[in-house]
Amino acid sequence: MKKCLIVDDETLSGDLLAHMLRDHFECKTATSGKEAWKIIESNWHQGDSFDLICCDLEMPQLSGHGLIRKIRALEETACRPGASATKIFVVTAGTSAWESGETLLDEAADGYIIKPCEPRQLLEMLQEHSLLEQS
Repeated sequence: MKKCLIVDDETLSGDLLAHMLRDHFECKTATSGKEAWKIIESNWHQGDSFDLICCDLEMPQLSGHGLIRKIRALEETACRPGASATKIFVVTAGTSAWESGETLLDEAADGYIIKPCEPRQLLEMLQEHSLLEQS
């Protein structure tokens, strides 16, 4: 089963997203960017990575923008032959065009979802990024 890391300082939001993804992913959660980075870095050094990371932007200790940039830098500098980049979806309550533009235009994130996340929208994004098993 594919692996997903959900990063959100609002536990309820993270739990709801994990519930929506549970049929398709083994989900792990983190409540801060700093906690998520420790998990990601540890997994990476063990030769393991996540297929999908769903990340809020406004978080304590390390923002979602900062976390996403650290992930992309790690992937770029420590490239593994045959490994594909982790898909990253921003899942946030923020609605400003600036927020979505900065996140998507620098090509750091693969998708942007406004909370509350609608299951249909999430499934469409998973299909669009080839993250669902073909039946």
